[in-house]
Amino acid sequence: MTTPDSRVIIVGGGVFGLSTALWLARAGYKDVTIFDRCAFEQNFYSPSRGCDGASADINKIFRATYGAQSHSQDLALEARDIWLDWNEAIKNTPVSELPKPLSPEDELLTLCGVYHMADGPKMIDRYVENLRVMEDTAPSFRDLQFIKNSARDEQRAKALGTEWGKKYHLFDQFRGGRTNGFLDAGSGITLADKACVYARHLCEKAGVKFILGRPHGELENLIIDKSGAEKRVTGIQTRDGRRHSADLVVVACGPWTSSVIPEAHQSVEATMGTVMFIDVPEDRQDLRKRFHPDNFPVWRFIEGEGEDAYEGGGFPITKEGRLKFGFRARKFTNFQDHPKEKNLRISTPRTKYSPNSIDTVPLYGLQLMKRVIGGLFPELTDIGFTDSRLCWYTDSIDNEFVIDYVPGYSDSLFICSGGSGHGFKFLPILGKYVKNQLERVPDRFTPIWKWRGVEQGKKCNGLEEGEAGPREMSKLKLAKPLDFKFPIKSSL
Repeated sequence: MTTPDSRVIIVGGGVFGLSTALWLARAGYKDVTIFDRCAFEQNFYSPSRGCDGASADINKIFRATYGAQSHSQDLALEARDIWLDWNEAIKNTPVSELPKPLSPEDELLTLCGVYHMADGPKMIDRYVENLRVMEDTAPSFRDLQFIKNSARDEQRAKALGTEWGKKYHLFDQFRGGRTNGFLDAGSGITLADKACVYARHLCEKAGVKFILGRPHGELENLIIDKSGAEKRVTGIQTRDGRRHSADLVVVACGPWTSSVIPEAHQSVEATMGTVMFIDVPEDRQDLRKRFHPDNFPVWRFIEGEGEDAYEGGGFPITKEGRLKFGFRARKFTNFQDHPKEKNLRISTPRTKYSPNSIDTVPLYGLQLMKRVIGGLFPELTDIGFTDSRLCWYTDSIDNEFVIDYVPGYSDSLFICSGGSGHGFKFLPILGKYVKNQLERVPDRFTPIWKWRGVEQGKKCNGLEEGEAGPREMSKLKLAKPLDFKFPIKSSL
């Protein structure tokens, strides 16, 4: 039984690890230590400084619309309140007392809005359901959502503020106006890297210990005692050869989770989304103003089904002038030999910082992104894409988290993973409910987050495909430098 006197090791210092540690420490747990191979106290979770976990990013979307998944909607709304509290706390903290590189001007959550769009004049079923559930369960939040091409909602948006009236009409001409969707003024963006820096700062203030960087913070092995009737994990060994004892080991390694827990390969899988960037030059202040969060929301667009489907979006510009765009309709895999388990192949992240590094993206996704982004923002095509990233997520069989004791280890090994591309927004609150699962206190999330795996003959979010599936990277054509350029505009 896990109690505040238990020695807890958390492997992984991203969203799941940080939130869990924070809520445990604030609840009186006296011995909580996070290990991670990244030296976050030096690189500040920056994806340009050696960090390649999904949590290490310049920004992430915050949304609360989840349709029938009301548990996720409620969790997002609960998290939203804390995000805004964090904003206020940072604003009122002297710069000398904030962790680098935060300043009192930083907003970890900016409510710039999210524009949900889809192809065609008729509202797609997903959006209809999102709005219906919000109306039934959180009507005050629904009041902040405005349906596209609705005269009534146009007036409601304008009444909220001049900027919302302008944002409401931003995409009127895209696809000749034949798009549907809604503007959500209650949502926006989080500063992902700075949010993780702040959460780590709060963890340290609450008493959490951190062992970071190679080799002392990098996991080599779980220490497993097989002498009893059921094996137990008694700690971890790091790459420097040191052994660290614990009563409980929590594995929060994101897309590397199955590399640590072989049994998890039927529960979670590393999948890759395509991320592209456009760096707007300083002398293009017109574009920097246009795409500023005050004037521009996050946008998402859905189009088609099957091979040519598009599901992706983009973000307002950062202070540094960077625009980020993402595509995730097809989530790619990269199967390799398991590092510890013989005769097992698992999808494994391959990034700019991997031993077998990669500095490009699949051509398939890039071509779709060029078509959609070029249609939306022709003024950006002269600049073109200036950078890319493979962002590796951790998909579960149903896009729900996997937060439970791993069977067969006498309650000594715990999995905390399965973000499935939508976990970051829950950073401030997730650990509250992880703690319940650790202490075996049932709540509404217990049956949803329980340990589970692929079922024979069922579609399981692609995990049933394995290496033979169409998403495997070895079967893909990768983009070359010339592919990053947009087509040259005709002068005719």
